[in-house]
Amino acid sequence: MFYALVDSAALKNPVVLNNYKQLKVTIQFEPQSSTSKYHYNFLMQFPNNVLDKAITGIQKEMLYSWYTFFWNDKVLNIVFDKKKFEISLPNGWNSSKIKEAQEFGRSQSIKEEYLNFKDYFKPYEDMVRKLIK
Repeated sequence: MFYALVDSAALKNPVVLNNYKQLKVTIQFEPQSSTSKYHYNFLMQFPNNVLDKAITGIQKEMLYSWYTFFWNDKVLNIVFDKKKFEISLPNGWNSSKIKEAQEFGRSQSIKEEYLNFKDYFKPYEDMVRKLIK
């Protein structure tokens, strides 16, 4: 089973999220955000056999300079509008792939504070673990 975190503000058409199984929606207040002060974060679940199709479907709707996470216990995919980076979990946080993803994020003018993927990912990984127990 794979899980995903998608901020609806990252999508041209967030209605596409209705096509997928949602575990939870959280609302995050980010007063420093230049796009929206409130972010609706969708936690979703995917069977392994539809992962590639789901990533492609969401990726087609993604806006420039945003990313999403798709993961299971062994792999984290950091997905941008035009590119995807796969890192091993739990030990891939210092890998060349994570550095490549950060460089790609910089090339899309994503602020440095949002490129600490581990800090953004871990709370949602923990949340999913609690939800699926």
